[in-house]
Amino acid sequence: MSKFWREEADPKKHLDFISTHNQCGIPIEASKDNLIKKWVYFAEVNNFVFQFANLAQIKECIAYFSKKTHPSTRTENITLEHYWHPWYSKLPKSLNNAKNVSRIHA
Repeated sequence: MSKFWREEADPKKHLDFISTHNQCGIPIEASKDNLIKKWVYFAEVNNFVFQFANLAQIKECIAYFSKKTHPSTRTENITLEHYWHPWYSKLPKSLNNAKNVSRIHA
């Protein structure tokens, strides 16, 4: 069973791994308005915790895992291979099987 939760964004604690190819992620910006809270979303699936900076990233992740066949991770004109992997190439192999895909949708 998967778990879902959210936390208020804290740049000292939360990093964005999905919108960047940076290996270490980039800090998530806190809300600039004290009246509007900015949230970071989490989903734990198969002992792996996904961290999302916004709802669009959740939709991107669901779209990726909805595909039966995943595209190549090769990107043209990139020479520094170890710095430029997208988020889905850094996932544990166990997350790509069909059983785990249904857990993310649950």
